[in-house]
Amino acid sequence: MTEPYRLTRHAGKWHILARKGAGAATEAAWVSVGGCPDQIVAVRVWLALMVSEGRP
Repeated sequence: MTEPYRLTRHAGKWHILARKGAGAATEAAWVSVGGCPDQIVAVRVWLALMVSEGRP
């Protein structure tokens, strides 16, 4: 199973990507939740999303 969120660097910004789609990993699309030039802030947002997974 793949992670529901990814943290990547693109065009000088850190992007948090959310997995869209419940199908197989080959059918999944990744949607950018947002970009941030500061790595520390991006990691904090990504960690918050990972911790809150499964919560309403």
